[in-house]
Amino acid sequence: MYSQLVSICALLLAVSLQGTNGVRLPQSQNDKEQMVKRVKEKIEPLQKHYDTTGKKWLGNHEVLLSHLNQLNSKASCTCRSLLLDRMLNITETIFQEMRVKAKNEEAKTSLTDVITEVKMLRHNYSEEQKVWRELQDIHSIEVENGTIQKGALNSFLILYDLAN
Repeated sequence: MYSQLVSICALLLAVSLQGTNGVRLPQSQNDKEQMVKRVKEKIEPLQKHYDTTGKKWLGNHEVLLSHLNQLNSKASCTCRSLLLDRMLNITETIFQEMRVKAKNEEAKTSLTDVITEVKMLRHNYSEEQKVWRELQDIHSIEVENGTIQKGALNSFLILYDLAN
């Protein structure tokens, strides 16, 4: 979760540097087209170098893009709601641990009731739970695997276009 937060913070930093000597995000359609052109000019030689332009690579070895197809997220699945789901999840775990350690039956009963409330709240975040699982799957991708590296290289232009 922390690496995702770092990524979000990095994006916010990039946006805040816009107009300074830092990162410049595209402002117009022409700027976007120029950025896409520059990226293509960098990717295509890499694809040739790593021999990922053959037919065996077409549509295969999609390392990251396949994760997009797993989700049917609504617009309501925001960073805030994802964080709320994770906070509810860890709160549930904490309360369960407290219940196990409780010596007083009244405390155990109260914690059981509160855990039930947390679980009911978490039902409101089913999309966020799907997103979290996808994030975990993405985080577990074997980045040192050559086939995965080549697949990421080949699908980067599509990913770039989607993210741009």
